[in-house]
Amino acid sequence: MTGEAGRVVTFGEAMVRMTPPGNERLERTTSLDLTVGGAELNSAATLACLGVPATWVSRLPDVPLGRAVARGARGAGVDLSHLQWAPESAGRVGIYYLEEATDPRPSAVYYDRAGSAFALLAPGTFDWPGVLAGAGALHISGITPAVGPGPRAETMAAIRAANAARVPVAFDLNFRSKLWSESDARACFAEIVPLVDILFASRGMLRTFFNIDGDHAEVLDAARTRLGLAIAVLSRKRGKASRSVRLGSMAMGQDGQAVEGPWREVEVVDRLGGGDAFAGGFIAGYIADHDDIARALALGSAAQALKHTMSGDFLSATRAEIEAAVDSDEGGVLQR
Repeated sequence: MTGEAGRVVTFGEAMVRMTPPGNERLERTTSLDLTVGGAELNSAATLACLGVPATWVSRLPDVPLGRAVARGARGAGVDLSHLQWAPESAGRVGIYYLEEATDPRPSAVYYDRAGSAFALLAPGTFDWPGVLAGAGALHISGITPAVGPGPRAETMAAIRAANAARVPVAFDLNFRSKLWSESDARACFAEIVPLVDILFASRGMLRTFFNIDGDHAEVLDAARTRLGLAIAVLSRKRGKASRSVRLGSMAMGQDGQAVEGPWREVEVVDRLGGGDAFAGGFIAGYIADHDDIARALALGSAAQALKHTMSGDFLSATRAEIEAAVDSDEGGVLQR
């Protein structure tokens, strides 16, 4: 799908990612590989891979690292027409360090993002009705409101503007304990989720924040009905090995029918951004046909699997490659 009607707007912070090469420890590395990553930008990159126009709304300082983030986003095919540039005095670029490892040592992420230009943005920074005019969907993750009071206020403003314009809202129930407390997140999610059309979550997150429990179909049904969702989407994962994982998904729309996506055995190169790629793929399928949940799950699953095979936060693939990954799945999509 191309054109303004298919444009997806995403809102959130992106950071510079620093990774010691060769699974080295941060404390003794002598070099760092620099890439760019951030949940909503990662999803926008996947949408761009699928030929869906994607606009990333954010704020960066006009300094070399800020320009590096913008260059990475632009190189991924993402529209930056609503990116706000701030002076150096208005905040820095967030950084995170990824220490990659293999079993039995776990990988680890260390944030250095306090005082970023995005975290310090003021409420009312963006003209959301203008940004969302003619858009096909808005996508935000639970990380964005955790970054600071301004981003939280802008998250609510964006979602309310989307509701008013009848633009579908997708929200990833993503919780980062290093950014805020569970109680603060619960209060925020209770305000956001009733305004959302598509919710990406895990059973654990739904249990923690909404006291929803049961088997996968029961959880989907409870989330959809109790939270007022058009579509509830569950991510599934089996296996704890550092270099292999089995990925699956399920979703339920307003007809109350649980749709199970394909299970995929994935050899892992880099896990980061996998869930964001799934969200981007699912949204691409959804805006093409709101009623074909199976197709949306298949695109999300293929994008997620491919992302796990490459380094960095962004998926880098053509639509033909993603479609080939969809076609290669032999498990199909089950409805029950």
